[in-house]
Amino acid sequence: MKTFTIALALLAQDGKKWKPFQFAGNEKFEYKVVQIENDERKETGFGLDLRKKGEDQLEVTWSNRNTLKKDQGAEIVMGGGGFGMLPLVLFNPGILGLLEQVELKEGEKMAILGFGVIKVGAKETVGGRSGFPCTLMSQQNGKDVVAFQWTIDPELGIPIRSITYEEGKEKIRAELLSYKKD
Repeated sequence: MKTFTIALALLAQDGKKWKPFQFAGNEKFEYKVVQIENDERKETGFGLDLRKKGEDQLEVTWSNRNTLKKDQGAEIVMGGGGFGMLPLVLFNPGILGLLEQVELKEGEKMAILGFGVIKVGAKETVGGRSGFPCTLMSQQNGKDVVAFQWTIDPELGIPIRSITYEEGKEKIRAELLSYKKD
């Protein structure tokens, strides 16, 4: 009976719809980011720490991790050459808002006019959290190619994995390393 109850609880979670950027507060996200340029991989990272401040406010702290040479002066202070724009690319509010309409259940598909088709895959684990990979396929030269992929844990406000593709090739990947809620 216990196994049956657990199975029912897991099935009840499938089919949820996601609400992006809805944060509980008192939670901390740590991500590893890999950028691929001309077959060269550059690893960076960022963190997001959200603390409750009263009923309707959050104190937000961003951190970024980058490896720079000692003589890179201003880039050291600025976090490493344009890194601040990276979260916007990976967690684009306009595109992630479209995922609100997708039922998070393996095999679901949703056509998005002007963008392509979002396909939902089997649950996977990233950074200790479970989520559904949602892949946006678009048409390029008459072929279906992957444009973006986000792995969504419906309990969290941002994806646990975000991958940006260019001409079907992976360009930027952000993966959750850890999530803590206190």
